[in-house]
Amino acid sequence: MKDFPINLKDIIGQAGAADVTPLRHFLTTNPGQPLLATGSGGAETVADFAALLYGARGGVATAVSPYTLNSYGDEALKTAKLLLVSKGGHNDDIVFAARRGLSVNPGKTASFTLYQGERNEVRKLYSKAGSPLSFDIPGMRVRDGFVSTGTPVAYFALLCRAFDPSCDLSRYSELPDRPFRLERNDGQELSPEDFKEVSHYVILHGSWGRPVAANLEGKFVESGLCTAGVYDYRNYCHGRFILTSNHLEDAAVVMLVSPRERDIAERTRKFLPASARLVIIETEADAPDASLDLLIRSSAFFFSLCGATGTNWECPRNPGRIDKRKPMWVPFMAELKRIGPLRL
Repeated sequence: MKDFPINLKDIIGQAGAADVTPLRHFLTTNPGQPLLATGSGGAETVADFAALLYGARGGVATAVSPYTLNSYGDEALKTAKLLLVSKGGHNDDIVFAARRGLSVNPGKTASFTLYQGERNEVRKLYSKAGSPLSFDIPGMRVRDGFVSTGTPVAYFALLCRAFDPSCDLSRYSELPDRPFRLERNDGQELSPEDFKEVSHYVILHGSWGRPVAANLEGKFVESGLCTAGVYDYRNYCHGRFILTSNHLEDAAVVMLVSPRERDIAERTRKFLPASARLVIIETEADAPDASLDLLIRSSAFFFSLCGATGTNWECPRNPGRIDKRKPMWVPFMAELKRIGPLRL
């Protein structure tokens, strides 16, 4: 595939060589304790993947944004392990979460960042507190644009190794020859150009696809390509299929498929109209690396769609002229301090 900007060989190589032993120890010790994982934007999907794997090992876990994490009271935070995910460790909301976690639950609050640079305020907080639970990957460099693309791949690969030391990442060093299929539901093959008029995607997932679905939704929206809704197959069958029925001309369905939901995906296709446009993204894996495989394949679809529509994912169009600096100036830290957690 042309124009796939993620350097898989480099990222997978770095992830395969990284020492994830301390992170593995934190995530796999005392699985009876619940895990609260948090991160902003693309990092929240990484937190969701960590929560998914924690649950697969028998623990109870959930992923929330730092803004939502602030809703939890101190007593709730004391009962759980906290995992704070941030590429650079300097956004105000993750810094606030780190300060609070280190204050109320210092022995069970860990951070997971990629960089050790001077701007990593989270790492500075851990150093000041004398906490050994700041996990970063020395020397890891991943290229992103306005839309985070390479970083989620790096994080997913690292978490695969943390939870499954026997995981062979080398198979993901190159993009598959056919990472996805584009077709009408009657089997007619389509091209990315046939999706240029799609303004909304329904993204369906089962188990391993859950964090990937959220990641793809973020790419669609942050690039300005389209809107998207994320649903598991059951919720789609419960009633959300009506949107597809009403928007055959301007909507499409993305189906994330692993061996676990292959039959359900096929049964779902049987009730869809013949003209429904489908994006089939499928993995043969049924292990943590299934999510990594689906992430890489879904990224390939995203880039192909950007190429077909002329979308610049590194610097998206901004016809409303929103100053991209101003959303970052919203005083989240001051607001979080002011409102505090929810109370009954």
